[in-house]
Amino acid sequence: MLGPNEDLPTLIARKDHLEVLRYIRVHELREPSLVITHGQSLLGTKLSGNLGDDAARLAVLEQVCLAALDLSNHDLAEGCLSQLKDKVGKESTRFRCLLARCLEASADFDGANAIYDQLLADNPANLVALQRKYCIARAQRKEPSEVIAALDEYLGQQLSDVSGWYEMVKLRLSIADFKGAAYALEQVVLGCPLDSDIHMQLAEVYATLGGLENLLLARKHMAQALELDGTNLRAKFGLVSVANQYLEASSEASKKDIDEHEKLVAKELVKYGATAVMKDYNGSKMVETVKAVMDDFTENLESL
Repeated sequence: MLGPNEDLPTLIARKDHLEVLRYIRVHELREPSLVITHGQSLLGTKLSGNLGDDAARLAVLEQVCLAALDLSNHDLAEGCLSQLKDKVGKESTRFRCLLARCLEASADFDGANAIYDQLLADNPANLVALQRKYCIARAQRKEPSEVIAALDEYLGQQLSDVSGWYEMVKLRLSIADFKGAAYALEQVVLGCPLDSDIHMQLAEVYATLGGLENLLLARKHMAQALELDGTNLRAKFGLVSVANQYLEASSEASKKDIDEHEKLVAKELVKYGATAVMKDYNGSKMVETVKAVMDDFTENLESL
């Protein structure tokens, strides 16, 4: 097992091939050349070696197969697949998943999808099959609605996949579905609550949606972005903008929808944000231009 102070260069120097491969798996590194080198050193060029541990050998075969596909070494991938089939059988989930990946690599998307559909018929919660079906839909450049549906199926079973939710954000934004993008970004925030840029992006989406309620949310997340990273200049500009946008929306809303306290808070935030922006530009060539922009926001506050 990996020691507490073990790192990849140390393991490589020690020629501990099995631990190198384990390290790469555990840390989810993409090092296909390294995987193949150490995999063949461990099992031989024909991958027929015996480690004395079937589970470890199967893990290495899978790892080398995927690395070979990454480098378009289809002969090596086929060799791994053959060794795996001999050990676990062609009907095993493990073999069929790897076979489908090989079909994907050869652009036989229909064949790969057929296998994934069979796997899902056996187990509707098969995360690998759901994830790969989404990847195939994206690779085939299908209609955004189809790609979104495939990703939605996966996320329905894997709600905690932050990277998956961020993929959904990009897809929703690509079709100008800002409401859907806001929901997906809220899920990303749950997984990355201390990421300033994510809060800022969510604030921008809420600001784009508009309306008093959404603008309050935009202001909250923009302020949070600035709280998390006081050097975030875009968040400083954003805070001024969304707070001012809230004031403008309030001036057009009916009296029953207006919260006077929130208006006062918004005015203070405009002043605070403008001051913060000016501090960053003091002494720069842009200071006069930026001051003119900030003055446009602050000089009209009392009329809002």
